[in-house]
Amino acid sequence: MLKNKVNVTSGVALSDAYIDGKISDKSNLTKKKEYRKVLIITFISMLIFTCCYSYKIIDNEIPDEVSVFEGENVVIKSSVPISYDVTKESLPVSANVKDGVVGKYSVQTKIFGMIPAKKVEVNVISNDKVYPCGFQIGIYLHTEGVMIIDTGEVTDINGNTSNPSKNIVLPNDYVISLNGISVSSKSQLIFLINKYGKDDIILGLRRNGQTLKVKVKPVCTGDNQYKAGIWVRDDSQGIGTLTYITKDGQFAGLGHGISDVDTGKLLSSKDGILYQADIWGIKKGEKGNPGGLLGSITYEPYFEFGKITGNTNYGIFGNANEHLMSKCESDPVEVALRQEIETGPATVRCMMNGKLKEFEIEIERVDYTNKTKDKGMVIRITDEELLSYTNGIVQGMSGSPILQNGKLIGAVTHVFVDDPTRGYAIFIETMINES
Repeated sequence: MLKNKVNVTSGVALSDAYIDGKISDKSNLTKKKEYRKVLIITFISMLIFTCCYSYKIIDNEIPDEVSVFEGENVVIKSSVPISYDVTKESLPVSANVKDGVVGKYSVQTKIFGMIPAKKVEVNVISNDKVYPCGFQIGIYLHTEGVMIIDTGEVTDINGNTSNPSKNIVLPNDYVISLNGISVSSKSQLIFLINKYGKDDIILGLRRNGQTLKVKVKPVCTGDNQYKAGIWVRDDSQGIGTLTYITKDGQFAGLGHGISDVDTGKLLSSKDGILYQADIWGIKKGEKGNPGGLLGSITYEPYFEFGKITGNTNYGIFGNANEHLMSKCESDPVEVALRQEIETGPATVRCMMNGKLKEFEIEIERVDYTNKTKDKGMVIRITDEELLSYTNGIVQGMSGSPILQNGKLIGAVTHVFVDDPTRGYAIFIETMINES
């Protein structure tokens, strides 16, 4: 009896073990399926992410716009394999330059010839020769109105302090009128505030391209003396380098805009005058200190070079007079588009010790996408003679023309603060398009 009882118990145990094995196998199979599903989902997600990320990188490698000479086929230089369908015969009428107006059209790019990418805007420019310059010029820029630098506290006639314009006007606002009277200079603004400051004054402002009117109550600081508590600046002056002049007398210089030294904002100008500049010294560049050209400007009609008609992010532009045209001693040269530029040797044209000369440089990098338009190239000064004068790129050299293979390719714009031998340059096509 005891034996049978033990056998029965043993039989039950074996049966349970068998059933548990079946359950365990099914559980493991379910877990494997779940694990495989997670792996598949993870793999697909990673694949989608990799494809999207790669597409984004490739898309960023394709430029947003390129330039092409009138009557020529577009060439898009990119580090990724792209294709596009456009021929000289299929270009629209707007692809031609007519009466000095630049034409535009667009082409659809494809990655590996199959995957649609971005549309690239094509700017069509005239293939006219220009005179490369390289000599320094004096710049006098008339601003549109009076630029506000900041607000500040003033002390009234009783010794009380206040800030009457705080949170009413903002840095980089331009005062264009006071009580309906147009304002064109700092001295005029001071005169009008003193004249009408007994009561509230209405300032006409231009802010971010929009015009508005604000009310300010000036503070009486003395007998018929009033202050509105604003720091302002009107006209701007400086020395730079002229880049090129066209055969019909259009000039371009600097390669970057003239900005306010305090706010860093581009000065809003209505016009200006270009003058002859006399350089009498050079402060060599050092690490942490870019140095500069030391000179003077004579603001007399005899020394005028022409009229400035535009101050933009990519240079100053205007019309040369006969005096400036007579300074074009070199032969005109062709301009090169960015896709023609190569890393390697080039030259920069500068006026040093009263002599205009080309100095050797190295183009270290070319950004064919031109994302940052005034920094299309990284250059390095290699000419020992120029280095002996300046130690590299110094302030006042902005606009110095850069040539390669006998063509004008760009202009110096910035210096690296930690290495004055190196800096940025703008593509000449960017300046031409801006002009």
